[in-house]
Amino acid sequence: MADKTEPIRVLHLSAADIMLFPILRDQLRYLRGQGYEIHTASIDGPLARRLRDEDGFPWTPLPLTREIAPLSDWRAARFIADLCRKERFRIVHTHTPKGNVVGQWAARKAGVPIVLQTLHGFYHHERMSWWKRRLWVSIERFSARQSDHILCQNPEDVETALRDGIAREGQISLLGNGIDLQRFRPGVLEGSARAEYRRKLGIPPDALVVGLCGRFVAEKGFPEFLAAGRALLGRFPSLHLLAIGHRLTSERAGAAWTPERSGLPEGTLTVLQDRDDLPELYHCMDVNVLPSHREGFPRVLMEGAACGLPQVATRIRGCRQTVADGETGFLVPVEDVAALADAIGTLLGDAALRGRFGCAARAKAEREFDQRRVFERVAQCYRDLVARKPG
Repeated sequence: MADKTEPIRVLHLSAADIMLFPILRDQLRYLRGQGYEIHTASIDGPLARRLRDEDGFPWTPLPLTREIAPLSDWRAARFIADLCRKERFRIVHTHTPKGNVVGQWAARKAGVPIVLQTLHGFYHHERMSWWKRRLWVSIERFSARQSDHILCQNPEDVETALRDGIAREGQISLLGNGIDLQRFRPGVLEGSARAEYRRKLGIPPDALVVGLCGRFVAEKGFPEFLAAGRALLGRFPSLHLLAIGHRLTSERAGAAWTPERSGLPEGTLTVLQDRDDLPELYHCMDVNVLPSHREGFPRVLMEGAACGLPQVATRIRGCRQTVADGETGFLVPVEDVAALADAIGTLLGDAALRGRFGCAARAKAEREFDQRRVFERVAQCYRDLVARKPG
């Protein structure tokens, strides 16, 4: 625990405001409860302002973009360095690839005693062209050289970091990932309450509902999701697709996805944006899917598992850690609409299988996805670093 007479000032910095809220919200609350004075900074956005207004965390908007832009990145680094000097942070903890690179370098230049990052997932992946992957590995190596420690959510990324010379032994440790297992749990909606919630959303109470939750970008697999739905409607006339998501004001150019021209009959697709009732929405589903192209450690699959849902996801890093193929759901190749539709159809056609997979998913969530263990690992890392660098 931090010294109560003189709280340790910590800055959590991210390029995307969604990282601060809702992803890190509970973690920041926990660290504040441990006695740390928590400050935040990100690209301007409504989610960061919401964290400031609802939870009282000081927040600074950053003149940062999510694209690589050397001149503006230099200006942003100078801004962050000035902020660190002014606020005299003892710890700067960064998130997101851009936040890690620019934020850590700036903190070092400002003389911040302790600099660390959470690696939520490498930007490079196995399907990327060799030259892009080489570029991003070089960027990650530069980022890691600024880190006193790297907390890594995914065990595959720990192996990659050591194999590719991004991090050294002892510099990186497995953090894992987790969610609130009390908020996301079976039984949030049952019987008539579930039917009524569906009715309010315009979903028939007896529909077979397949849901996808994520940022409204194509790489989350929304086009494949709709294509699989079109392929399945002939077999399952009561099929209903539920797309839940959000749009970032800082989204990369050309990345956004919109549901126009879905090709689905009217009344078979519901699109919801910026919702706080995710547990209830998961309970409106029969199958939870994530046909994403790249992931770090996907929260939506942890949340669906904790709610007792069977799942279908792509066979990529992150999804491999959250879905046990053939036990809690199915893994399919990326951008393979036929395989996606086949896996979803297998679950839609077998209620008993959905039940078995759902029970196994909840058990896996209880074993592996409790956020309280993650929070304590972060706090222990802070204690270890402060002891090593008392400053």
